[in-house]
Amino acid sequence: MGASSWSRKVPYQADIAAALQQAREEAYQEGDCYRAEPNLRARQMSEQEYAAASVAEMREGFLAAFGEDAGDPDDGLAREEWHAAQIDVVDPDTLLASQPFSGTHSVIDMTGVADRPEGGRVAPLPDDELDRWFGTRRPDVAAVERALGEGLSGFERWHGAYVVGYDGDRPESIYFFGWSGD
Repeated sequence: MGASSWSRKVPYQADIAAALQQAREEAYQEGDCYRAEPNLRARQMSEQEYAAASVAEMREGFLAAFGEDAGDPDDGLAREEWHAAQIDVVDPDTLLASQPFSGTHSVIDMTGVADRPEGGRVAPLPDDELDRWFGTRRPDVAAVERALGEGLSGFERWHGAYVVGYDGDRPESIYFFGWSGD
């Protein structure tokens, strides 16, 4: 599938972690995310049965692609897939846990706040990027929305960023944005 860019706007609050959680909850409630079809086969089998069946299928594929030199596949990914299939999705965290390989292609993939870019976290857009994109460290809401439309993105894949949008001297909104999913 490949990664997807995403953005989410929430009203300003001083607690960035709480704002991120609000953005994640809203994205989940509104369905603004990728949600894989449940793996019913994995749910109907025991872990051992599912791992054995998956390894047998992988082995067939390896043999077809590489011949007799193909090694034996490991069952670790099949077991992780089985565990993920057992999760009942009820909120952003359980949705993310149920999709360990694909993610949600949304702000839900970001689970915390960091000072610097870090996988699975949002970090403030660095000052040099604020200066480059906006010419100020306090961009107005319209400038942030324009920049997001022009390609402002959050670091690299599986990373997110945030910018506070201002109305005059008053912080009005927090924009979370990034690139995640697979």
